[in-house]
Amino acid sequence: MKNFRKPYKNGDRFYNRMGEKHSGFFVKSIIMLFNSWWQGKRLGPSNGSLWVDISDPLSCSIDPVVTWVGHASFLIQIGGVNILTDPIFGGSSFLYPRFLEPGVTAEKMPNIDFVLISHNHRDHMDARSLMFLRKNRDTQFLVPKGDKTWFDRRNFVKVKDNNWWDRRSFRLKGDMSQEIHFTFLPAEHWSQRGLFDKNKSLWGSWMIEFGDNKIYFAGDTSYSSHFAEIKKEFDSINLALLPIGPCEPREWVKHTHINSAEAGQSFLDLQANHFVPMHWGTFPLGADIFDTPVALLQKWWSENSDKLKDKTLHIPKVGQRIMFDASGLCLKHKQK
Repeated sequence: MKNFRKPYKNGDRFYNRMGEKHSGFFVKSIIMLFNSWWQGKRLGPSNGSLWVDISDPLSCSIDPVVTWVGHASFLIQIGGVNILTDPIFGGSSFLYPRFLEPGVTAEKMPNIDFVLISHNHRDHMDARSLMFLRKNRDTQFLVPKGDKTWFDRRNFVKVKDNNWWDRRSFRLKGDMSQEIHFTFLPAEHWSQRGLFDKNKSLWGSWMIEFGDNKIYFAGDTSYSSHFAEIKKEFDSINLALLPIGPCEPREWVKHTHINSAEAGQSFLDLQANHFVPMHWGTFPLGADIFDTPVALLQKWWSENSDKLKDKTLHIPKVGQRIMFDASGLCLKHKQK
């Protein structure tokens, strides 16, 4: 049986696996928060503007187009459908200022058909951004099990909650003969919004399928066997959107976040063709110098070039579009 076939639940709390222990979080979280705040003030970007390339987004696209909005937020356009992952347009909180402005502002967003949420941490399930998107009553929100209540209390209209391996299919409005599919998949992480709700909702990743195209969005995760297990279920993954930070302090973050080298190994486990890093640079999380995760990823890619001959690494600026043809071949990406 697969380790990640379904999350283990004991009472009203989720676990990554049977036997997992929930460690205390309060003191460690306070220390991490102060450390991130201090490092953010001390080691913030001196060249942040070099990582911004803002332009108006396309209204829609049939062939795949991926735009990094910042952090774990991507505008994914495919099949005439607009998809937004973990939207956050402002700061995570007053303690976590935004280093890089959003690549697409909320006001410039095209009509969003689907919003995918990986978990309920405030830098991934941002209340202000979601309330702005709620204005479009036709937007479908796909959320982890346990998070639908938050949306229902705020009068969101179309919300579906999901367990690992749940697959949702939707017919395209412009062509009812075609469908787009979303599968909620495992990740190794945790959830929490308040003081007493740790792991009362699920966390995970998403696979988007349209035609022959498969786009994987990893959410937040540590390194584990779930990447290889996902590969067994999905052949020919065109594009993997994978987090690469925070990297430090490693002893504290290794159980919840992959670093750049682990993200590279995850990419190999998935056997995907294109790699786009995320979850770096936007907020001062952990003790990383602003662009350390990217430098480490480039170093890992160079050192493992023999395993990556048919693979492509894209490191977009915020606001930059990566365009593919229907077969998944990259057509346009202005490299930094």
